[in-house]
Amino acid sequence: MKMNYFTLTLGLLGAAKLILNAYGLDIIHDDDMNAIANGVAALLSVIGVYTNHQKSV
Repeated sequence: MKMNYFTLTLGLLGAAKLILNAYGLDIIHDDDMNAIANGVAALLSVIGVYTNHQKSV
């Protein structure tokens, strides 16, 4: 079984951004940019959950 690490990594990075933000660790200090980044991170997290991470052989 080969793993598609690209889709897995994007999903995990999105989830990590949201988790860090929930604990008060702001990576991006500009409020508008942080809101946009949170939206992108949420989309990546949802897509990462539903994406098949196995490469076809």
